[in-house]
Amino acid sequence: MITLDALRGHVLEEHLARLLRSNGYHLLVSERQDPDALKRGAHGLLVRGRGTDHQADVLGELARPAPFSLPLRIFVEAKYRRSKANLRDVRNAHGVIHDVNEQYGTASAGSRHIPMRRHHYRYALFSASGFTRPAQHYALAQQISLVDLSSPAFTSLLTAVDRTARELHSLAEQSGISTFPRGQVRTALRLALDTWTADGHDIQFDVERADQSALRGQWANELNPATREPQRLPDESLARIADDLADDSDYDLILGFPAAPFVLVLRPDDPRRFRDYLERKSSDILVNIATGPRDEIVGDWAITPADEEGGFQLHFALPTQLEDWLLRADGAAALRARQVKSALLSSITFFYGDRLVRLLFQPRRRG
Repeated sequence: MITLDALRGHVLEEHLARLLRSNGYHLLVSERQDPDALKRGAHGLLVRGRGTDHQADVLGELARPAPFSLPLRIFVEAKYRRSKANLRDVRNAHGVIHDVNEQYGTASAGSRHIPMRRHHYRYALFSASGFTRPAQHYALAQQISLVDLSSPAFTSLLTAVDRTARELHSLAEQSGISTFPRGQVRTALRLALDTWTADGHDIQFDVERADQSALRGQWANELNPATREPQRLPDESLARIADDLADDSDYDLILGFPAAPFVLVLRPDDPRRFRDYLERKSSDILVNIATGPRDEIVGDWAITPADEEGGFQLHFALPTQLEDWLLRADGAAALRARQVKSALLSSITFFYGDRLVRLLFQPRRRG
C-alpha cells in the first residue's frame, strides 16, 4: 500500500502538470504521442534511456521551438513530506536526465527515410519542505531546477493536495486494496483537471455532474497508461474526489524564467486583474521588485508594474541558497539584494497564451 507522503507527491504532481500546460508546455501522457521515445510501463508512461527506461509521471514538451537546440522536454517530480528533499533525490534526477539524453536508436533511425526525432530533456524537482544545502549545491552544478514550495504563498495549494491525498488513501483502505492503482488515479485526476492530452481528452459530458463522475471514472480505467494494476478504486468515488480537487485548484500560478540558473513560481494577488493588465499591455513590461517583509530581504518578494500603481502584484520566493548568501553576517544584505534584482532578476520571462512576456526590472536612480 502506498504511503501518504508518496500519495501527496503524486497529487501535487498533477497540479504541477496543470501548471506546465498553462505555461507553454504540451503534456505527454500516452506512448502514442511519441512511440520512438515513449512506452507503456507497469505503472504508467516510460521514457526510453540509453541504459534503462524511466518512469515519467509528469512530462512536458515546450510548445515553442528553441533556435539551434533540440526540442525541450521536462520531467517534473514533486516531494511532499516533512523532511527537505535531499542530495539523493537530486542525484536520482541527474541520473535520469543523463541516461535519457544519451539515448539514440541508430538502427531505428537508419531504417527510416528521415532521421528519428530527438529531444533535450531537463528536470524540475518541486518540494513542499524545501531542499538541503548539499542538494542545492549539486542541483546548481548539474542544472537541475529546484522549486521550493515551502513559502506561505503555496499554503492553500498544499492544503488542497493534502486533503485529496487523505481522501484517496482512505478510499483505498475502505476498498480493501493492497496495491495502489497509481495509473488509474493519475488518469482520473487528469480527466478532471483537463490535463489529459491524448485520446479522449476532448470528450464532452452533456449530463448531470453525478453522471459525469461515473463516466469519468469509466474513462480513467479505459485510458489508464499503466499495464499492470490488478486492483482499482471504485470508479464513481474516485472521479468524485478528482472533481472536488478540480473545483479547488484555480491558483493561477506562473512559471517565471529569470536570467539565472533557477526557476521562479509567481503567484498573482488578483489573477483577474493581472490578466486584464496583460491584455492591455505589450509583451515587454517595466516592473519594480520589492524585497519581502521578513528582515526586509527574505520571505516573499513582490513584483509590481512601474507604470501603474496597483495594476497587479506578483509574489515569489528566492532559492534558499541565494537567501543564505543575502543574509551573510557582514551587514551588506541590502546591497546584495539590489545586486540580485539588477543582475539575476533584471528580466523574467513567462508564457501567457501564445505570447512570450518579459518583466523588465530597471533600478531606480538615487537622487
